[in-house]
Amino acid sequence: MRRLGLIGFSGSGKSSLVMLAAKNGFKAVDSDALIEKKNPDAVELLENGREDDFRTLETSVISKVLESDFDFAAFGGGVHYAHPAWKEIYRSGLKLVYLRSTFENLIGRFEERPLCKKLGREGYEKLFSARLPLYEKAAAFVVDTDGRGLNEIWSEIEEIWNSLFR
Repeated sequence: MRRLGLIGFSGSGKSSLVMLAAKNGFKAVDSDALIEKKNPDAVELLENGREDDFRTLETSVISKVLESDFDFAAFGGGVHYAHPAWKEIYRSGLKLVYLRSTFENLIGRFEERPLCKKLGREGYEKLFSARLPLYEKAAAFVVDTDGRGLNEIWSEIEEIWNSLFR
């Protein structure tokens, strides 16, 4: 199958890049958008400390995404090597691209997100640090995003696509 998944911390550009993929003629899907569509109150699960319930919902959506027809998929910031859906993602053969950024580069992009509000800056930075090796372990490719525009990042992802599938 000719498919790539985008992973990375909140604010790394996954959703923006999958929208750009769609504009460039690729079949693209955003798991976070599907979660919100399926359950508009999903954000409240995170706000109310029910992360396990959110991950169950997210895992269900990821399963449906993996069964669907797509070229590019953006996954939420919690999707990495230790995610409950990891084995299913791995067995699907989906190649993951980790959008790597520094915490300092991302801070302005996620301050209003539910988990950041709940954990505070210090807690969110600890979460960021804990997830870094999990993203790297899950990813087939790493694309650094700091100091780069969306089109420049997209060009590198397109190069990965072309090297794999053309």
